[in-house]
Amino acid sequence: MGHRHPSKLKNPEVGHARARWLLRAELAGCDACRAEGDKNALTDLVSDGVFDSLITGFVLARVQQWHSPSRPSQYPATVYRIAPIDERDFWWAPTQHCMRVCTVTGPEGVDTVPALRELRLMSGSDRSLVLDDIIDGLAETEG
Repeated sequence: MGHRHPSKLKNPEVGHARARWLLRAELAGCDACRAEGDKNALTDLVSDGVFDSLITGFVLARVQQWHSPSRPSQYPATVYRIAPIDERDFWWAPTQHCMRVCTVTGPEGVDTVPALRELRLMSGSDRSLVLDDIIDGLAETEG
């Protein structure tokens, strides 16, 4: 595309340039760029790729929000186990499945390899549902 989406993203864990571009497009409400970015993310399912960067950023941002002194997290833990029930219920079923195999290794670490493996086995429409949940969650943390 021939334009830019200015934004200072608050989530430094979304490190991949195309993942950051997609998140800025979402925040700017640019449907054309969002469609192009979704296409990139849905096909880049490798470690350190676009989808990996989005999952990592989502999980690390959410873990910080979910932290509660009354309910300390013990690592390693699956994302699904440490997420509040009301948030888990909000996710689409394919996202819930991915979060059951995605592991938080510590306050600053995420093992996304099993989730990426599961995404590769999913249909395109299920991958899209997961991507929508991830992008929505990241957009909330930016807002």
